[in-house]
Amino acid sequence: MKPELIPMEQLSRWADECHRINHLHTLLQRELEAGSLARATELSERARRRAWAMLNDMFAAGIPKPADYCEPDPRA
Repeated sequence: MKPELIPMEQLSRWADECHRINHLHTLLQRELEAGSLARATELSERARRRAWAMLNDMFAAGIPKPADYCEPDPRA
């Protein structure tokens, strides 16, 4: 399969998402150090949702799924 070119605009959005996820990680680490587990859990979930959305965007753009990728259980 020949990969399609991904527009620079889309690549920039993904780069921005990576930056935001990294920022959430930094905030998460601070909350863990402060002992605020409720806030850390919320930040972790926000990062997870962003990463999952970005991954699905990449798949929709034609990036192949990793060999060990398993589709999520629709019952979960």
